[in-house]
Amino acid sequence: MRTVKPSIIFVDPDAARRVLCGMEHVDSRIRRIALIGMPASGKSSVGALLAELEALPFVDLDDEIADEAGMTIPDIFADEGEPGFRARERVALANVVARGSMVLATGGGCVESAENRALLRERCLIVWLKADLEVLARRSVGGSRPLLVDDAHGKIQVLYERRRPLFEACGGLVMQTDGMRPAMIARAIHDALR
Repeated sequence: MRTVKPSIIFVDPDAARRVLCGMEHVDSRIRRIALIGMPASGKSSVGALLAELEALPFVDLDDEIADEAGMTIPDIFADEGEPGFRARERVALANVVARGSMVLATGGGCVESAENRALLRERCLIVWLKADLEVLARRSVGGSRPLLVDDAHGKIQVLYERRRPLFEACGGLVMQTDGMRPAMIARAIHDALR
């Protein structure tokens, strides 16, 4: 079996240091790590494992939205469309980051809102989980992600082209996850934050 070495890049080391040192927060004991990335990049799986390693609560933003709405994400998209979902997402993100320390798994499209990107940059250390598009498409086939139904391969490419500059604009850390299991990714992020 081939050994895969983690590939981590600090896009904005100064911002990462300020967040890690608590200089951007009124209460320096607050530590928020937000995972961003395409659908099926492993944000929820890695986030739960990273939260254990960091001894922090884990929050999945999509779960928060679904709980608040009292319906599933696909049902929200069906009833309210993407604009309705994105409005709920903005409110949920603001509420979640006001709570305190955590590891947060955002939804894949969370970065499409300038307001969300600004809030994440201001209040969190951001880690972009980056994966090969073919891997993401394979993981998404037959899934329940509303924006990828019927043509995961074609739609994942279009989404990536639209979102890539937005992920890059968030700064923080970029982790290329190809060939790595969630536990390896979580450990690599944990070690990089030390």
